[in-house]
Amino acid sequence: MENSIYIGLSRQTALRREMSVVANNIANMDTTGFKKEMMIYQTYTEQAGFTDKLAFVIDQGTATDYKEGDLKTTGDTFDLAIRGPGYFQVDDGTGTKYTRNGTFTLDENNRLVTQQGFPVLDTQGNPIVVPTGSHDIVVSEDGAINLGEEVVGQLGVVEFDNLLDLKKDRNSLYSSEVAPTPATNSKVAQGVIETSNVNPIVEMTNMINIHRSYDAVKSMIDSESKRQQEATQRLARPMQGA
Repeated sequence: MENSIYIGLSRQTALRREMSVVANNIANMDTTGFKKEMMIYQTYTEQAGFTDKLAFVIDQGTATDYKEGDLKTTGDTFDLAIRGPGYFQVDDGTGTKYTRNGTFTLDENNRLVTQQGFPVLDTQGNPIVVPTGSHDIVVSEDGAINLGEEVVGQLGVVEFDNLLDLKKDRNSLYSSEVAPTPATNSKVAQGVIETSNVNPIVEMTNMINIHRSYDAVKSMIDSESKRQQEATQRLARPMQGA
């Protein structure tokens, strides 16, 4: 049984998957509120003979790094960020989703929406509508949208007890089957956005290391295949001369 080759192939498969994850991180390093992903591996050890053990690499999927990104000042009225563990709520047409990407704008109906046109929701789960012709909008740390002395809306910022309840969706959105709770440890900041938490230097270094590891495994597989081929040819020679 060509166990060493199987082990090498299991490692190559995991490395190819990891390369895709790293490439996706790099592609999203300028995406507002993006959280980088990391591979999760498990090693399966099998006894081979009395002393040797074989270790197969099993790809268990990915994990999300929820560390906050840096805040970048834009000065735009509806560019919002959250300091703390909170999430904005939006309706993408399939239900309530959650996001840290606070690059919002107003649509033709004066609804506060995401870049994809999804309505941002208030504390009651309804779209937020800003009065026509409103100027000098001020968003408070608690998410209140103020027009002078009047509160015209309240951002529905929420938090999750366990971030593992979140599942990545499209367009920097997350879904969850577990209901969140109103935010108590989060503050909204106006005129800023949260940058991606991807460190491009670290990710590029990871990509180089993955490439080197892949090449090393390929060399091992090629050498083992050649060794087995030569061994088979040697064993066949006496039989051919018989």
